[in-house]
Amino acid sequence: MKRRDFLHRSATLGAAAFAGASLIPSLLAEPASNPPAQPSATLEPPGTSAPDIAVVESLDTFAATLRAIELAGGISRFVKPGAKVGLLINAPNWWRKPGSFTSPDVTLAVLQLCLDAGAAEITYIIDPADDYWTRTALAAKYPKLTAAGRKNPGEWSEVEIPRGVSLKKAKVNRAYLDAEVLINLPIAKHHTGTGYSGCLKNTMGSCHRSTNQFFHTGSGAKEEYEDIAFLSQCIADVNLVRRPTLNVCDGTEFLITNGPAGPGELRQAHKVIAGINPVSVDAYGCTLLGLTAAKVTMIGLAAAHGLGEPDLGKLSIREVKL
Repeated sequence: MKRRDFLHRSATLGAAAFAGASLIPSLLAEPASNPPAQPSATLEPPGTSAPDIAVVESLDTFAATLRAIELAGGISRFVKPGAKVGLLINAPNWWRKPGSFTSPDVTLAVLQLCLDAGAAEITYIIDPADDYWTRTALAAKYPKLTAAGRKNPGEWSEVEIPRGVSLKKAKVNRAYLDAEVLINLPIAKHHTGTGYSGCLKNTMGSCHRSTNQFFHTGSGAKEEYEDIAFLSQCIADVNLVRRPTLNVCDGTEFLITNGPAGPGELRQAHKVIAGINPVSVDAYGCTLLGLTAAKVTMIGLAAAHGLGEPDLGKLSIREVKL
């Protein structure tokens, strides 16, 4: 199939929308002098060719993932020889319905690149489901890759979040904190509470059950999704703990209703999205579901924390079809 490779500027979102209803008053008072969370590894300059967001469309998800990371600057920009890598995959045991979990083909491609780059250790921040690798025919072809990830040791640390608005502390997985390189591997999908789940929401996978419970009921809410504003603020706050070195979002097949667990209506876009900024990658991911980032409160709140640019019109976006 002929390859089409082009750069474009998207103007689907207006900056004014993010200054409006999607931001709660308490966050607008956040001191501008407070620095945003920093990337978890010092990155090599990408050069003039690396876009803010790289998007590759293909029926071959493994190949699309390899190409998306290449366009984002190449794996050597993110993973150095001897590095300890942490993978945060949205594929735990409780996500089993189609469109609810990150494709194993995306994860296999990332594992391949990490090994090629000379990573000394690859640890799962949350262990993939027991049958995760049986969900792809590629697992039999790449047994070295399915065995490459180290199970999570199950150790936790409580961290303070001084700039947090609703979340002032969190119990976080030690592997999430200790990884020299953190690669976030979410799936873009519908979420009954927040409306959208992607990079920012996936960070909850690094948190202890007690912290995640606080996200839902810490405001006094009796039901899981009774206080969406508080949940959204907590998600934005926990993303201050650290920022991923790289985000690789699965936009191949995903839920557009009844997320995050499903079953629900599925959409296939056959896209993999890569970028260093979770806010920006989420803003693009929203478009796959027919949403705008301005309608997803947690994205606006994370942007107000200085965690990234949600206005696609201000970003360079490179899209390739294989």
